[in-house]
Amino acid sequence: MAVFKPKSARLTSKGQITIPKSVRQALNLQEGDQVIFAEDDGKMIVKKGALVAFDEFANVIGQEAKDKGITEEEVLEDLKQVRREMWSERKGN
Repeated sequence: MAVFKPKSARLTSKGQITIPKSVRQALNLQEGDQVIFAEDDGKMIVKKGALVAFDEFANVIGQEAKDKGITEEEVLEDLKQVRREMWSERKGN
């Protein structure tokens, strides 16, 4: 991950900011993308929306598996099996 110098943006009267170009490029942000702002130990984290959705999904699934005593290896094997089945269906087998 590249290290960037701190960037600043001015807040408008409507509560809007322009995300600096270098930040948009680093996050590969395009027009219409969702941006998530999360506070972590006094720091503001900016993430591209789709990544956050996946992170949240992975955390929920991981916690559910842990609560049910399912190991990471079992989850990964199940995912591999689902992928094999989907691939087989796509190929018409």
